[in-house]
Amino acid sequence: MSKLEKAWISYDLGNSAFATTVLAAFFPLFFPGFWGEGLTEDQSASYILWTVAISNFILFISAPVIGALTDINNSTKKIFIVFTMISIICVGILFLTKQGMWISALVFFGVANYFFSAGNILYDKILVKITSPDRFSKISGFGYAWGYFGGGFLFLINALMFMFWKKLGFSNEDEASLFAFLTVSIWWLIFLLPLAITYKEDKVIKYNTKQNLFLESLKKTYMTIRSISENKKIFLFLLAFFLYIDGVHTVMSSAVLYAGLVGLESTAIIIGLLIVQFVAFPFTIFWAYIADRYNDKLVINLSIIIYIGVVIFSLTLNSAVEFYILAALVGSVQGGIQASSRSFFASIIPEEKSGEFFGFFNMFGKAGAFIGPTLVAISLSPQNVQLGLLPVILLFVSGGIILLKVKNEAI
Repeated sequence: MSKLEKAWISYDLGNSAFATTVLAAFFPLFFPGFWGEGLTEDQSASYILWTVAISNFILFISAPVIGALTDINNSTKKIFIVFTMISIICVGILFLTKQGMWISALVFFGVANYFFSAGNILYDKILVKITSPDRFSKISGFGYAWGYFGGGFLFLINALMFMFWKKLGFSNEDEASLFAFLTVSIWWLIFLLPLAITYKEDKVIKYNTKQNLFLESLKKTYMTIRSISENKKIFLFLLAFFLYIDGVHTVMSSAVLYAGLVGLESTAIIIGLLIVQFVAFPFTIFWAYIADRYNDKLVINLSIIIYIGVVIFSLTLNSAVEFYILAALVGSVQGGIQASSRSFFASIIPEEKSGEFFGFFNMFGKAGAFIGPTLVAISLSPQNVQLGLLPVILLFVSGGIILLKVKNEAI
C-alpha cells in the first residue's frame, strides 16, 4: 500500500469521529436535556431531524456545482481543506455553546453537517487520483473500515468520559459531554494532516477574469447531466443508489432518536453504537475482499437484503438486548454497502470528470439523506413510534430492484 493511499485512508479515521460521536450519538443524546432545555422530547427529535434534512437538502442542490468547480480549476485539495476546517471549527464551537441555546446549537450542528458532507465529495474524488482502478474496491473498503475503527475508538473514549465523569474529574455529565465535542475537533484535525501534506495537486488553473467561474461550473454541471442521461449504466446506478442509500442514511441518523423514543437508557444506546463501530471494522474489510474477488454489486445486493431484515426486526424493538442485536446487524453491512457503492461508481465514470460525477454521486446520496429523515419525522406517532422506520423498506426494495438492471463493472 502506497504512502498516499495510507494518507487517504487515515483521513477517514478523523472525519468518522464526527459521524459517530457528533452525528450518531452525542448531539441527539445531549441536545434534548441540555441545549434543548424547555423543549419536549418530540420537539427535540423533530428539530434535529429537520436540521439534518435541511443541511442535506442544501448539499443536494450544491454538490454537482462543487464537483464541477474543482474539476475546472484543479482546486480540489484547497477547497477540501477549507470545507473540513469549517466543519471542525463548528464542532469546536459546540463545546462553547451554553445550556438552553438550542437555536445556536442547531445552526452550528447543521453547518458542520453540511461541510462534513461537502468535504466528502472531494475526498471521494481524491480516491480516483491516488490509486488505480483495480484497487478501488480494496482501498475504498479499507478507508471505511479504518474509519469505523478510528471513529469507534474515539467514541469509546467519549463514552467512558460520559459514564465515568466523576472519576475522571468532570463536574457532571454535561461537562463530560461538551468536552467530547472538543475531542472530535482535535482528533479530526490531526488525521486531516497526513492527506493535506502528502496529496499534491496540479497548480490551480487561472481563468480569464472576464469568465465567471460559477457560470462555467453550471455549464459543466449541465453537460454532466446530459452525459449521465445518455449513459444507461451510470443513470440506473445513481437511481438505485438514490433509493437504497436513503434507507442506509435514515437508519444511521435516526437510530439514537428511535431508541430513545422506545424508552432505552442512554448507556444502552451508547453501548449499541459502540457495537456498530467495532463490528463494522472487521466486516468492512471482509466485504472489501469479497468485492475485490467477486464484484461490488454482489456486496450491495446482500447488504440491501440484510438491511430489510434490520428494519423488520426494529418494528418490535423493546429491549436493550434487541437493540444490541440490531446494532450488530447494522454494523455488519453499513461499511460494506457504502464502500462498494463508492468503488462501483468510481469504476464506471471517466477519471477526468471525477469531480463532477462524484458531485452527483453525493447529491443522490444526500437526496436520500434528507428524504429519509423527513419521512421518519412525518411517520413518527406517539402511539407507535416503531412504525416510523416502516417506509424505509420500500426504499431498499425499490433500490435493489433497479440495481439488478445495472450490469457488473466487469461486463
